[in-house]
Amino acid sequence: MIGPVLDNIRILLCRPDSSSNEMAKALSAVGAECNSLPTLDIVPISISESDKQKIINLDQYQHIIVVSQHAASYGIDKIDEYWPQFPSNQNWFAIGRKTAEILNSNNLNLISTKQDMDSETLLQHSLLKQIDRQKILILKGHKGRDHLQDSLEEKGAFVDKLELYERQCPDYSSDHLHNQIQKFDPQYVIALSGETLENLISLSKKANISIKQYSFILSSQRVANIASKNGLKFTFVPENLMPIDIIKCISAAEKRPH
Repeated sequence: MIGPVLDNIRILLCRPDSSSNEMAKALSAVGAECNSLPTLDIVPISISESDKQKIINLDQYQHIIVVSQHAASYGIDKIDEYWPQFPSNQNWFAIGRKTAEILNSNNLNLISTKQDMDSETLLQHSLLKQIDRQKILILKGHKGRDHLQDSLEEKGAFVDKLELYERQCPDYSSDHLHNQIQKFDPQYVIALSGETLENLISLSKKANISIKQYSFILSSQRVANIASKNGLKFTFVPENLMPIDIIKCISAAEKRPH
């Protein structure tokens, strides 16, 4: 059992509510004091007739890539409307552990690795090396990154995307932001996507709150670059995004000279 390695350390979680509960529970178990300020709302969107046709033609895709737990949840629900039983002989790929858990519960042919796959790792998978003229469907959010699609198309694949939700910046009052950020005064802020961080920066500026003195736990070097461009100097990127890796990252950061 892990002891109170983060005893009395104040941590602000900026993940959507549905994603922050597990993280908060794990951090609290090792002594941290957690506060939640979701800076990203996940809202399902209506799909077009052409998108419905992609679902109807689901069995024509060799590979289906699901980029988030929200894409997995909304995607499974939509597919259920048209397919009483999922088509077989397809390779399903999940980006992120929570995404994989949702897909696994639906008895799909999930291609998994021992690590928590991100898009860069997925692109190196052996089944996606030779994909010339193969059909691939990506389940994702509206206006998400197109790096994955672009990379697959460069390899000769025919790639469709099915956008199932959109991300919105919540509308908070200045009083709420002051209470959740300034009054709580976190030592660490967890923001595990670029948009999550950018919304926090925007909301803080709107409420005239400085966040430059805090340390940030971020999901990738790409997000760390966003932080740097906005004057945030204390950034750390864990090896993985599971709660234990976040705990290890904060613990290591605490041992560094201040």
